Amino acid sequence: MVSDFRQIYSLCRLRPAFIFAIAGLWILFATAFDSVAQQNIHHELEVEILHDAKTLRGIDTIHLPEGVSRLRAAFRPGVRILAVEGATHTYRDGVLYLNLETSDPSPKSVVLRYEGVFDDPFEAEPFSMDNPGQGVMGTITQDAAFFLAGSGWYPVILEDTAETFRVSVTAPKGIYAVMEGRLETHADDAEKSLSTWSVSRPSGPLAMFAGRYVVNERMHDKVRIATYFFAANAGLATRYLDAVQRHITRYETLHGPYPFDKFAVVENFFPTGYGFPSYTLLGSRVLRLPFIPDTSLRHEVAHCWWGNGVFVDAAGGNWCEGLTTYVADYLSKEEHSFEEARDYRLRTLENYTLLAAGAQDFPLSTFRSRYNPASQAVGYGKAMFVFHMMRLWIGDKAFWAALRDIYAERLYQRTSWGHFMDAFAERGGLSRDEVRTFHNQWITRPGALQLAMDSLRVVSAADRPQVEGILIQKSPRFNVRVPVEVTAASASRRENVYLDDATATFSIRMQGAPRTVAADPDFDVFRLLYPEEIPATINAVKGSKSLAAVLAEDSPAPWVEIFRGLLMGLNHGDIEIWSESSFAAEDTAGKDILFFGMPKREKGRNLLSALGDQAVLSAGAFQVAEDISNRNADTMFAVFKKNQRLVAMFLPVAGTDVETVLRTARKITHYGRYGLLSFKDGVNTGKGVGEISGSPLVVDLGDNP
Repeated sequence: MVSDFRQIYSLCRLRPAFIFAIAGLWILFATAFDSVAQQNIHHELEVEILHDAKTLRGIDTIHLPEGVSRLRAAFRPGVRILAVEGATHTYRDGVLYLNLETSDPSPKSVVLRYEGVFDDPFEAEPFSMDNPGQGVMGTITQDAAFFLAGSGWYPVILEDTAETFRVSVTAPKGIYAVMEGRLETHADDAEKSLSTWSVSRPSGPLAMFAGRYVVNERMHDKVRIATYFFAANAGLATRYLDAVQRHITRYETLHGPYPFDKFAVVENFFPTGYGFPSYTLLGSRVLRLPFIPDTSLRHEVAHCWWGNGVFVDAAGGNWCEGLTTYVADYLSKEEHSFEEARDYRLRTLENYTLLAAGAQDFPLSTFRSRYNPASQAVGYGKAMFVFHMMRLWIGDKAFWAALRDIYAERLYQRTSWGHFMDAFAERGGLSRDEVRTFHNQWITRPGALQLAMDSLRVVSAADRPQVEGILIQKSPRFNVRVPVEVTAASASRRENVYLDDATATFSIRMQGAPRTVAADPDFDVFRLLYPEEIPATINAVKGSKSLAAVLAEDSPAPWVEIFRGLLMGLNHGDIEIWSESSFAAEDTAGKDILFFGMPKREKGRNLLSALGDQAVLSAGAFQVAEDISNRNADTMFAVFKKNQRLVAMFLPVAGTDVETVLRTARKITHYGRYGLLSFKDGVNTGKGVGEISGSPLVVDLGDNP
């Protein structure tokens, strides 16, 4: 996510909405593991990847427990069933119906032979990653293969029953397969390679990936840590092995023992950021970003505890993205400094306010997986804040102990928000009513606190100054503790004000003359930000409710399609692109504006002139900050705010070639938290955030005796 990488590539999890639209390896099919008494179905699966033909051939010998007479197995639609041994069958719409009825109740085996073409198209460098993996389910290239769990690369049993696997994958020499489970062998003969994996506790349908990998590995206690990188990135192996070992050690201390036999970092041939039980799949460009081992990789390792270790009961909402974000992305900031943690909370509130608040909002109880910026702002950001507010309420000791309890008691079991609430109540000494209120207001309904202050005054009490005021909340109302801080010349005092109605009064006595009063000064409450608290950023453009997209007059012909791609990455792929003449003829009062290229007509130039000394712009030059100018760049993207209206511009200087313009436009969406950017040959050379105008929740009390 290039500074905001987590929001873009989101090294997000997979989860299934239905069998061929993957949504969570651990959500839909984890049911099987709640029935420990059930006997397993065991697969002896042999597949061969024919790269030249983009074809996978498979033989699945399915060993069935006693008493099973009927079975349904799902494949990718279009897969050919070559033979079925041991059962009568019908095959329609990608589902194989097997009938094994006999008078013999003993365990049986069925052998299925099949083949299918896997050739989903993909983009090596897409404009948008709002749809993780671009919707690609299964595809085979000359040197690699990609099979998500919902791609139907093997027979997925649709009955609710536990399964185990032994999978052997044959491919051209030097191409190795990776999946969850324990590695038995990687081996080569003169022409072929063989990869064999055993899976004794799958968390759902299996994904599998293969490539011409250089494999590096080491042991961490009993855990095999490995990297599967293409030759060009093999030099990164040590950095990633060290990082994985560091993260596992951290979370074993925080939560409990690592739950798998291995953790592998696997390279993909197009941009992805997927997490699976015991491994992660990262695109080549992602791997090369220098901050990934300490940021996004940490998130994926943490998922081995939350989501892949403790399963999600999706019926009440997917909690694991918020918790993993909190213990990985957020906690890493907190470990560095108070300021970095505060800034992370602020950016989380910015994203919600800009991208989700209003019509796109929804309750956390309905969140399954992210599919656009709004769903990420709620399912990751708001959920993260739920855990943060609970931690502040019950204290560090009780909070971390409750998570350890959940992990110890719920490993490999479907777990709901309710289980977390019970654990927090037990460790934090909360009543049933307190926990129910917290759960209902933050999980089962949408919205955020809308906070205001009023009637502020300084009075004298016992010969000391006392600040009095009223906190106000709009509907929907929350029961919430709001930190209120009063600062004086040499000291400050903070108190939590309990707000459970439309208003709550507060009074804070000081030793010295108070100068300012602030409500929620460090952004510890999940609340809707005021426009004055939000700088002009790319995310603000993404969240614009009314954006006019204007292409500069006489632009090169290819710029139209590049602009369309840029808009797609900015969450506005369906809006009309206006010419300057159309823009001049329309009433655009109240609209946010995005220019592609330097406008030539009066209306556009007047809008830019009104920005004053914020920007120096022309077709051949730009200067929007000290280090963001055409002195070291060929392209600029800048967002300005004028009277709460956004004016943004993507400006390649005259003579910049089309390929550079295209390469740069594809990167803009990855810098959501920034509003000032410059690029040279598609490489970022400068970035910044504009100033904010203040906050109605921070009030200057003036001079007081």
